[in-house]
Amino acid sequence: MDETKLTAALPNLDIQILHRDDPERGTETIAIQITATPSFGALSGMTGPALLASANPMLALWAAPMRMWSDTMRQIWAPWLRLTPPRKP
Repeated sequence: MDETKLTAALPNLDIQILHRDDPERGTETIAIQITATPSFGALSGMTGPALLASANPMLALWAAPMRMWSDTMRQIWAPWLRLTPPRKP
């Protein structure tokens, strides 16, 4: 089984991406682990109702990889979501 691990240590945020390829089973796995210090709940309490990255430069450093991750996930899921029928109210 082949395994590739990417890690990033940002201020108050650790990101680990693990890619495993198992040719015997014909599978591939990608796992993303994000660890925030303080916790995500504590961070949401610190930001309040308005997220102003310009008011806190450390918050801007934390928000950039999260924004990139969410944009990437949106792009990855877009083809699959287009296959689902629209919801009826």
